[in-house]
Amino acid sequence: MKVKDIKAGRKRQRRKTVLRCPQCGSTNITYELGLITGYKYFCKDCQYVGALVIQDEVCCDEDDGGGESR
Repeated sequence: MKVKDIKAGRKRQRRKTVLRCPQCGSTNITYELGLITGYKYFCKDCQYVGALVIQDEVCCDEDDGGGESR
């Protein structure tokens, strides 16, 4: 069995990354500044400012569409 056959049998999944605050775990993170200082992020919930953020990977099916249907 070839690799292409194995991959064809699986559902295709999209990967989405989400940034999280290391202090409060919130996803309400914005990019603040960069260039020489490197990346700096700001958490709007706990006012954390720093270069360290948690990058979570969220998987969802391709045919899902990302939303709920009613």
